[in-house]
Amino acid sequence: MTDTARHRLEDRPLHEDVRWLASTLGSVIHRLEGEEAFQAVEALRRASRLRRRGGGGSLDLLAASVDALPLAQAAVVARAFTLFFLLINTAEQVHRARRRASYGEGSTQPYGARWLVDQLVADGLDAEAIAARLGAIVVQPVLTAHPTEATRRTTLQVQARVAELLQQGRPERRAALTPELEAEVELLWLTREVRRDRPGVLDEVSTVLWYLQDRLLDAASEVTRLFEDAYEGALGRPLPSPPRVHVGSWVGGDRDGNPFVTPAITLAATRRTTWSMLGRYADAVGRLITRLSLSDSLSPAPPELRASLEADRALLPAVWAANARRDADEPVRLKLSYIRERLLATRARIAARDGGTADHFPAAYPDAVALRRDLQLVADALQAAGATRALHTALTPLLREVAEHGFFGLRLDVREDSGVIAEAVAAIAAAAGQPPPDRATLSAELLGRRPWVGPLTALEGMPARCVELVGVMKQVQEESGPDAASTFIVSMTRSAEDLLRVLLLAREAGLVDLAAGRSRVDVVPLFETLDDLRAAPRVLTELFADPAWQRQLDARGRQLEVMLGYSDSAKDAGLLPASWALYQAQEAIAALCREQGVSLTLFHGRGGTVGRGGGSPVFRALAALPPGTVGDRVKITEQGEVIGQKFGLMDIAVRSLEVSVTGAVVAARADWRQGDDAELCAVMDRLAATALPVYRRAVHEEGAVFELFRRATPVSGLAHVHFGSRPAYRAQGAGTMKGIRAIPWMFGWTQMRLMLPAWLGVGAALQAEMALPGGLERLQDMARRWPFFDDLLGKIAMVCAKADPEIARLYVARTGADAAVFDTLLAELDATVQALVAIRGRELLADQPVLRASIDLRNPYVDPLSLLQVRLMLAERELAEDHPDRPAVLAALGTTLNGVAQGLRNTG
Repeated sequence: MTDTARHRLEDRPLHEDVRWLASTLGSVIHRLEGEEAFQAVEALRRASRLRRRGGGGSLDLLAASVDALPLAQAAVVARAFTLFFLLINTAEQVHRARRRASYGEGSTQPYGARWLVDQLVADGLDAEAIAARLGAIVVQPVLTAHPTEATRRTTLQVQARVAELLQQGRPERRAALTPELEAEVELLWLTREVRRDRPGVLDEVSTVLWYLQDRLLDAASEVTRLFEDAYEGALGRPLPSPPRVHVGSWVGGDRDGNPFVTPAITLAATRRTTWSMLGRYADAVGRLITRLSLSDSLSPAPPELRASLEADRALLPAVWAANARRDADEPVRLKLSYIRERLLATRARIAARDGGTADHFPAAYPDAVALRRDLQLVADALQAAGATRALHTALTPLLREVAEHGFFGLRLDVREDSGVIAEAVAAIAAAAGQPPPDRATLSAELLGRRPWVGPLTALEGMPARCVELVGVMKQVQEESGPDAASTFIVSMTRSAEDLLRVLLLAREAGLVDLAAGRSRVDVVPLFETLDDLRAAPRVLTELFADPAWQRQLDARGRQLEVMLGYSDSAKDAGLLPASWALYQAQEAIAALCREQGVSLTLFHGRGGTVGRGGGSPVFRALAALPPGTVGDRVKITEQGEVIGQKFGLMDIAVRSLEVSVTGAVVAARADWRQGDDAELCAVMDRLAATALPVYRRAVHEEGAVFELFRRATPVSGLAHVHFGSRPAYRAQGAGTMKGIRAIPWMFGWTQMRLMLPAWLGVGAALQAEMALPGGLERLQDMARRWPFFDDLLGKIAMVCAKADPEIARLYVARTGADAAVFDTLLAELDATVQALVAIRGRELLADQPVLRASIDLRNPYVDPLSLLQVRLMLAERELAEDHPDRPAVLAALGTTLNGVAQGLRNTG
């Protein structure tokens, strides 16, 4: 599996790595599966590549050769191409890290830390102003789980080891490293890439913890160092407070439509994370014990440290007995021994609670603040002894980590649907013999202290779980810290009452007491559909007029978080209308908050892919946000397979977070507007108004497109391949356009290589505008002047370049889907491509040779997976539920789903 095409000189190491990996994979297949399987893979690879290069052979002939493969051999071939893409993706990450390293320490790599500081200096900011700006920034990636993500933690670990070998694999060392590489590829081949059973929520928690412990915490610490070094290198003084990276998660807290996320699961998820963090801290302190051997006879310990050692001795006499002789002259080392033992006791307490025993552990730390106090005593001792370098390199990173990430590690968001909350509050009212409370009643109750839920209140089902959930949030805060679970996101927010009801439940749980001006929870509206985005200013205006909500704002420091749903709005309205509605909503929400003196955080629920509202590099995505809407805190979801692309390799994780910080700073300062932008907005209004009915009619009003989706895409296979804990359809609406989730909606179209949600309606809108007098020139001017519009066109162009109408037509023909409907859709795709070429003045991706080359390299290897997928889809539909071949067919189908996603990357 190699490609002999000419490549850019700077990409030669990448292609050498790919050849090395391909040769190793071929050797493993030949040894483990035999000559016949190896030749089947090679024959299909050669034929597919020859067709792509115009050397002969048709797609029908290629499909016929796939159909001729026995089922067992087809499964082997599918795994070969899928694992090849896993290896290619690893090689590309290593190559990105290699190119980053080529800039060197303290370099001015574009969008890096030093680049940003130099930009701010060039803009005329002095050292104090730059320090204030950097110190205010908080970037929070929020990891989520989705039903199209297939990568197991086991596979992630193998990929990480392969990456390490590639990083060591200079040409002169490859012969020596090949046996070790072959061992890893062998393990990859012998490991199921898709689970036999559907993963549970706690399995997904384990995967998130891998990213947290093995990548994100260390990457965040490295980003801190990069900005400190950049500031000091440019301005000659230390940076008082660096930018911060907080890691968020929805895994274990997002219960919207996922019946497997119960209050008990939420509690178990946070306890597992806390247990993991305490172990990390204990290991770090253990390393400090071996390192910080300051002698009391050379530098006497401060009195505060001595006093704390006496208290520790009374609390943990066994530690004193074990260490008295060794550490009698080394009080810092002795203190660290006590700290480590207390961390282990705290960990044991968490484990006991998880098991339901809740034993008393007197040595356990009550909270992370107490741990920080102890670590600060050690820091003060180092400072007093003059060991400032040791303090900075050995202890300060741990102190910062505890300060930023506490015992919880992940800031867990809880999410529930507004309708479920309304049902719970109505049930509580009914139990008390009252009607469902209106807004005035809710507000009056929140300003008082009369309890609603009494000990005899009989609740069951979903209402009982909602009440229990808010109680669990309080328990999590008490066990792991106030930031462990302090955000409650309300899906499908339609009114002020949707948020006031959550406050009422939180009041009942003891999280809120607005009469006393106290609140320990942020209630966050999530505006998802087109109508909801348009209604967001009205809902917030109603909230700001409510006296109870004003008390809530005061209690939370006049800060408000608002979440915007990119995926669901794109599914509802199409990419172009949704993108414009999101832009307008952000402007209106930011203006309202400024009027109210409220500090706004916009939580961008961006899908990882273009069809779900994402797909842009993070710096460009932040630059495309409306001026004046980016504050000090940037919060963005990182979804599904995109998590691995951004954080799978340490160097790439560092770069992703570094660019997020620089993008946040630039976006908060930048304003692209030059004079009146009313004309640009008028054009966008026309484009959205034209695109919306085209998309809505095809997708929501007429059933033909959804029927084509059901027949021609493998989305039904998601129910069997165990990619994630969340179902592809919501409970109400299974098998319908209304019920399908936004993620599998895009995923299915990607699998058949059509990517429809990313462009349907766009071509009609752009062509209509171009037909107006001066229309093309206006659109070209917009693309030059407006980062938002340029980014939107760039994303659509990328997706259109990855679309393959010939492959998509084969899916339609082989599955018996409606060819006439398909032809209508292709006409819209053609119109989109023609408009993009005219507006941008170049062929698709002509300005992105690296991406163009990557697509050309990958397509010959994605094609066999597509053909295998069609064959397996048909086999699965023909087999009875109890047929003995059905499990093998479903497993192979899951392999192709994973392989196509790995091969196409950021489109599905």
